Amino acid sequence: MKVILSKLRPSKRLVLVLSAAFAVSAASGAAAVYVGGDRLMARLGQPSPAGLACTTLRIVNLDHHGQRWVRMHVKTDRASGPDRVRTALRVVGALANREKADLYQVVVLDAAGPEERAAVRGAAIGAEVLFAPVPQSVIGMDEPFRVSYNDGKANRLGMFHGNVVDLDLDEVRGMMAKMDDRSLCVDPAAAIDETEVAQGS
Repeated sequence: MKVILSKLRPSKRLVLVLSAAFAVSAASGAAAVYVGGDRLMARLGQPSPAGLACTTLRIVNLDHHGQRWVRMHVKTDRASGPDRVRTALRVVGALANREKADLYQVVVLDAAGPEERAAVRGAAIGAEVLFAPVPQSVIGMDEPFRVSYNDGKANRLGMFHGNVVDLDLDEVRGMMAKMDDRSLCVDPAAAIDETEVAQGS
């Protein structure tokens, strides 16, 4: 029996080789876990294809020469231009699924931006989407979508002073095809729902 055990006893060289192999295997496993964690963190850090959380400021229903136009003003907090426009596209899609209209408009403002309806123009607009399901019936709409965003960052007053970037129809369709969320913005009790008859042309 002792003879058999002595024959099975590994040499020092074999022990060293096996130890080195196990060390490499353990290091590889640890590296795989580390790389996997890095990839997970990278995915978590990527922007959502459906944009960001937002808050509804107001909804305006317009009767424009027999057509129904719906305008929505929403706010996001410190969002980039692409995130703002993705948010606007998500919201306009959700709005169109909820109610029927001839023209939908979603305007994204910064959280620090103006509250008054008359002030929602120019540098206050971080992104804007116009959507007409039947563009031929709406004056000025040659395509279903007209989409733009300001590539600047909002200042402390919530104003944007960058360049306005217009998206073409293929870019819009590509963004919307990747969306995994079709939700509207949070609608607080203070949100204003207005109805009016448009004046003039």
